[in-house]
Amino acid sequence: MVVTPLYPGAQIASVGNGLRAIVEEVEGTRTVSLGLWARAGSRDDPDAHPGLAHFIEHLLFKGTDRRDATRISREIDALGGHVNGATGKESTFYYVDVPADGFAKALDVLADLVQHPRLDPSDLDLERGVVLEEIRGRDDDPEQRAYDLFQAGLWHEGHPLGRSVLGDRETIASVDRETLVETHRRAYDAPNLGLVVCGAVRAEDVYRACEGLFDGETAGVPRPARALPRFKEGRARHVAETHQAHVYVGLPGTDASDLDRYALEVVNDVLGGGTSSRLFRIIREERGLAYAVSSGATYYSDAGTWTIYAGVSPERVDEVVGITLDQLKALQRDGVSPEEFALTKAKLRGNLILGLETNANRMFRLGHALALNREILSPDEVIARVETVSAEDVAGVIERFVRPEQANLTIVGPDQRVAEIPSSD
Repeated sequence: MVVTPLYPGAQIASVGNGLRAIVEEVEGTRTVSLGLWARAGSRDDPDAHPGLAHFIEHLLFKGTDRRDATRISREIDALGGHVNGATGKESTFYYVDVPADGFAKALDVLADLVQHPRLDPSDLDLERGVVLEEIRGRDDDPEQRAYDLFQAGLWHEGHPLGRSVLGDRETIASVDRETLVETHRRAYDAPNLGLVVCGAVRAEDVYRACEGLFDGETAGVPRPARALPRFKEGRARHVAETHQAHVYVGLPGTDASDLDRYALEVVNDVLGGGTSSRLFRIIREERGLAYAVSSGATYYSDAGTWTIYAGVSPERVDEVVGITLDQLKALQRDGVSPEEFALTKAKLRGNLILGLETNANRMFRLGHALALNREILSPDEVIARVETVSAEDVAGVIERFVRPEQANLTIVGPDQRVAEIPSSD
């Protein structure tokens, strides 16, 4: 086993049959956060089975050959910890937070449930009902439904990044055990997994504890290459019997490894990243047009998006869209003021520091970087990247990404009360 230092207190090694393991030793804490990532999310679902990654995430908590679902819960509860999982577009992860003296047991439970699910037919049938209820809940949530419609139209040729993570009812109702077993075998192969441990641990103890936990046979089957997504500009209106209209403006963004993402975060924060942003101030505070208005950048391994959202009264849609497009054009024309620039950089720096106050946040930061194959930086290096963003960097990002004429504008709301979508010209 070769251990490679990442930065003071953090190192990475390959253990077992190719699993990558990062350990960050954190002084002054009495807890440990563990996360196990599979580089397989909803975009990797077979075309015929959307929602499979999320369904498998649910099923892994139903038990293994060694532990049933009750025993998994009780063993973690006995440590005073908690265990959970989540599925995203590009990865699925499972995590445990425990007091430091429960680390070894927590790792054993986590490795067992992720690698050795029993996928019993009776569990499969029971969990179908749970996931189907989750899908019904999504379909009954107007804001979530609107977001899914926006995402579905954001990429050319029905790219899988546009899929809902939950999938659809037909898939979950009909998928068989054999398909689930084979999908798990491919997606959860050791070389496709990454372990992150942060907190009151020693790296050598973690790597020693991994011995025998990740040494099983690998599937040895190459995973299909991901199709490169292409952003799709356009205008769309979807009819929904809601009291509120949901407005999304999507712009092309940058991928998770592009160094422009630091300057993009500055521009995003100025536009709609918080309560001091332009859109929040104008749309909510000055004109009272919306309760929720925000913007944010999403970074994938090979693409990115920059999204603005507002939930508004249907008769105010055209006004809010007009304000949003005007503010994008103002960024193109005038850029970011020195006062906004200084305020935003201070805010981003402070948010980064606050986010490092918990082991769980440290673990999530490293795990997402590992899953995205992104350069792994120390917290101080990330802060330095933000602090060194220049006015020229910001101007370059505005020129590159602030393109209202390329926007994907999606409105979801009552048909008879939604005005014509204005042109971005």
